[in-house]
Amino acid sequence: MSTLTDLLKDGSDLRAAYHGSEPLVLRNAVALDGLPRISDILALIDGSLLRRPYFSVLQDGLAPSDSELLAARTVAGSRVDGFIDSVAVGGQLANGATLKLNQVEDWHPFLRDVNDALNAVFPAESKAFLFYTPAGKRGMLPHRDGSRVIAIQLEGAKEWHLYDTPPEPAAGLDVDTSKEQVVVMEPGDLLYLPHGTGHAATAIDSTSLHVTFTLTEPFPSALVQAYIDEWIASGRPARAGRDAGSPLARAAALLADLNDFGSRVDSAALVDRALATARLRDGSR
Repeated sequence: MSTLTDLLKDGSDLRAAYHGSEPLVLRNAVALDGLPRISDILALIDGSLLRRPYFSVLQDGLAPSDSELLAARTVAGSRVDGFIDSVAVGGQLANGATLKLNQVEDWHPFLRDVNDALNAVFPAESKAFLFYTPAGKRGMLPHRDGSRVIAIQLEGAKEWHLYDTPPEPAAGLDVDTSKEQVVVMEPGDLLYLPHGTGHAATAIDSTSLHVTFTLTEPFPSALVQAYIDEWIASGRPARAGRDAGSPLARAAALLADLNDFGSRVDSAALVDRALATARLRDGSR
């Protein structure tokens, strides 16, 4: 068994699968030392400062209202809303709901390091999520994510139902479930899903805990914005429009310069800039 970062080395099965179109399962592949346990999740529910939006509760795709999950606290004499209500959330879990912890890399040092490693290797923005699901239950209906997915089973076992990927996949619930592949994930197993792979997962014999890393590549709009940012940073717009005598002439000069600038832009640098902007926006290191 290896740490996840060891599985990211050049020539690894995971690196090879990243640009492929088929799911990958690596059995007994990841050492679990340092990764969260169910006892850690229960402690977080009972006594942490968890607040929205760092957690959500789901059962078959449905979420309780905030009034059923949240509590206020008095901190230094001021009322602060949005904290997890441990009793209410505990009741939801006892009734079969899934607890989803969002962007765990913001507060879990070990997962932050793994997340940083994924950001360093893949041309995508990585985020980490934990799913705590009672036996026999699922948190989400069959769906497709708008990202590639790496899932690692931490405790218990989970049965993943994988569905065909459409020619032009997009995030959503319109999944064709007529054909499926069933994969049972045990602690230490890793599952990689290409972008748009339809899936749903159900805990089987006991409470399940798994971590999911979503790998989101820059959308076209982000690449266009990075292109414009590169152009503005070059100082060329100010020079191109400086001598124009009218708004129309200025616009023509800027468009001509923008077209010329495009022939000089390095595509890899453009992707790097788009990713750097996304990670800075979301607070990633």
